[in-house]
Amino acid sequence: MKLLSLLLFLSLPTLSFGQYNYSFLKEYFFGRQPSARAEAMGRSYASIDGDLTTAFYNPAGVASIQGLELSGSYSSPYYLAKDANYGFVSVCYTFNDYLVIGLNRNQFSFGKNIIFTDDQGNTLPYSPYETNYCLTIASQPIKNLYLGLNTNCLIWQPLDRKATAFYFDFGVIKKFSFAQKVASGHSVNLGASIVNFNYGKITLDNNGKKLPHVLPVITRLGANYQFTLDKHWLIDTLKTFNFLIQGEFQDVLNSGYETALRTGGEITFLEILSIRAGYYKETIDDYGNPAFNKGEIKALTYGFGLQIPLFKLTNIPLNINFDYTSLPQPDHTTAYYNFGNFTTYNLRLNWIFKDKK
Repeated sequence: MKLLSLLLFLSLPTLSFGQYNYSFLKEYFFGRQPSARAEAMGRSYASIDGDLTTAFYNPAGVASIQGLELSGSYSSPYYLAKDANYGFVSVCYTFNDYLVIGLNRNQFSFGKNIIFTDDQGNTLPYSPYETNYCLTIASQPIKNLYLGLNTNCLIWQPLDRKATAFYFDFGVIKKFSFAQKVASGHSVNLGASIVNFNYGKITLDNNGKKLPHVLPVITRLGANYQFTLDKHWLIDTLKTFNFLIQGEFQDVLNSGYETALRTGGEITFLEILSIRAGYYKETIDDYGNPAFNKGEIKALTYGFGLQIPLFKLTNIPLNINFDYTSLPQPDHTTAYYNFGNFTTYNLRLNWIFKDKK
């Protein structure tokens, strides 16, 4: 844990930084998640590795991916914006243990055109969106130590103007394996990440007037425990049972809100079916009106996953994962509003170049 803390502190800049406005781009940074699996397990993912969507939470998780992986997810709606959607597409390639490179594109769109009148009186339709292009570089310099770095280019188009910002993320995961036997094994992951460690800003030009907006600086500390049982029941090449439980703490360094505690877990049978559940609570702004607005939200989460490990069942070196969750949208007021569920789908294809494990 000392190593994780040291690496994070070395990432922090020495320059002063501004305060993040709680509501700015909240739908992108704190709204929908690119991983249905993470959503189902209490939105905690900072200590998970071997999944391309981990680049959003902790880029170090990409370092243990084998071969070529393609990943995509889709989530909708966003509260009263029924046409709003969040999409994530990514690809990564493993050159060797020391170098894994990934390209990711995250976009939140309100989906529906808004009619906007410009300064010349022209009526124009616009669909507001936020798009982030991310280059992930991850490495395993020594066995079971994963490091990752994201370079992000965020494009924000609220109406007829665009603004661009560059920011960087860093993460580390350390895996510990112990009590490994022929038919069973245990492991623990410790993970830490910081999003926007350069304290980036995005500036919108409004008729020559510069409007800077500070982006959130998000830190995450997580841990998970896994137990695997391999009794060779039913199918010899598939592990019989895997149990995972995890926890995470999130803090936004330049805001008093979005501090979160998260926990979740999953049970996987024969490396095919996963059942997931979780819980989280996080602080939010009550805008000085606690009688009407909540200062904290809490939610139970759940979902499932299906995996087809063709590389263990056939000579085809392919692993297919499908993850799904459909959850109620948390109400931020003390009055009850039923916003309905949002649904997230996630598909991952992993072409494995290495030998079967």
